Amino acid sequence: MGFLKTSIGGGIGLVLTPALSLVLPVPVAVALLAPLLNLSDPLTLKLYWRQWDARQLRILLPTTLAGVVLGLWVLSRLSPFWLEKTIGAAVLAFAVVQLSLRHRERPLFGGPPAASVSAVFGLTAGIASSVAHSGGIVLGPYLIGLGLGNAAVVATANAVVAVTNLAKLGGYFTIGFLTGRILLAAVLALPLLVVGTWLGYRVNRWLPRRWFETALLALALAGSLRLLAG
Repeated sequence: MGFLKTSIGGGIGLVLTPALSLVLPVPVAVALLAPLLNLSDPLTLKLYWRQWDARQLRILLPTTLAGVVLGLWVLSRLSPFWLEKTIGAAVLAFAVVQLSLRHRERPLFGGPPAASVSAVFGLTAGIASSVAHSGGIVLGPYLIGLGLGNAAVVATANAVVAVTNLAKLGGYFTIGFLTGRILLAAVLALPLLVVGTWLGYRVNRWLPRRWFETALLALALAGSLRLLAG
């Protein structure tokens, strides 16, 4: 997780959520990722501190938090069967969107978008984050479309995600997904998170991004289809 977060800058739930759901109950898989994400956030923020876009943070933070609340409400009302199908469908949809955006020769925006457009992206990212830890899949193309550099994209996305991850942690406790045992398992994995975060930061500057993203998207598609077919 730490490696993926500092190397590709977000959306790692697109791969990890369906992958873990193949070997764990879906609520456990979703809940386990929440404390792991929170534990890795300070490490990522330190590496990219103050490299974010302040204007985008002012717009994205409140709207993404609103999306998180809406996503948690949806999760709390789904049965295990429909929870599995919802996550599978969400991951599949975001993976397809990500694949389609890879072939665009022009940026998403010809100039700075209106605040309402940014708010829609923030709300969508919050919902995606709650349902499948995939908010970065929405934020990444949006921030890249603004013409920001790699460091600014990673820094801004991770700053937004760090705040929303705290909200999700409390939310998963409230709806009964997160337990003390799951939280302990995440804490025990902290040394691996530290190593992975450092490696991802080092690789970010020379990583063959397109090849790596293709492999991750293939895994996400396979996992989502397995959840939908199971």
